Amino acid sequence: MSTALTVPVTAETILDDLMTTYKVTIPIFIRRKMMCIGCPVVRLHDVREACLEHGVPLDEFLAEVNGAIASR
Repeated sequence: MSTALTVPVTAETILDDLMTTYKVTIPIFIRRKMMCIGCPVVRLHDVREACLEHGVPLDEFLAEVNGAIASR
């Protein structure tokens, strides 16, 4: 259920789209111990759901992801 990815990344961005389009974001998931890489629901979960599940502040995560994309 892939959709066109927009920048900036938002809470509604699907994780698979994010990590496929912007591989520079993968280390952020790993550093924050969000083991979404390879998870079978990565095609369904959005950024908000992942942050809630892993106890990561959404605004902080979005700022970090969008910063990494902007600086690539």
